[in-house]
Amino acid sequence: MLSACRGPLMEFPPELEAVEGAKSLRDWFGYWPSFHDAEVIELHLCRSSSSSVKIHTWETTKEVDVLHGYNVMVKHVVVEFLFKGISTLSLSGFNNQNVLFGLALKKINDGFRLILDDCYGLSGTIEANEISIRLEPGKPHDAHF
Repeated sequence: MLSACRGPLMEFPPELEAVEGAKSLRDWFGYWPSFHDAEVIELHLCRSSSSSVKIHTWETTKEVDVLHGYNVMVKHVVVEFLFKGISTLSLSGFNNQNVLFGLALKKINDGFRLILDDCYGLSGTIEANEISIRLEPGKPHDAHF
């Protein structure tokens, strides 16, 4: 099944049932998002407390904005992934714009792995003992659209 202009609908990964905020993210969209074309807007690393990455994502509809000529985007949300106990960190390409091709969140033996697959800008992997998710509905204050 296809989500309008966003590719295949992603199944909710069952291993994420226990992740705080994961069900809220799924409920926001009605499916688990792929984060295709989403933008990493903030990266915060801290050795003694939580670290985080904030990603602005949305749903693209089939409706076209006649004034601007592009597909209408709805359900804007900033998704914050919070990490405790980072064990592996491999990041590259942070830029003035960081567009994702997709994102994967997987359960691993000692916690979780977040994989950022880049289209332009930041890419990499973060592994941590604990992860949680927070949602900030709406566009970020510096959104380009």
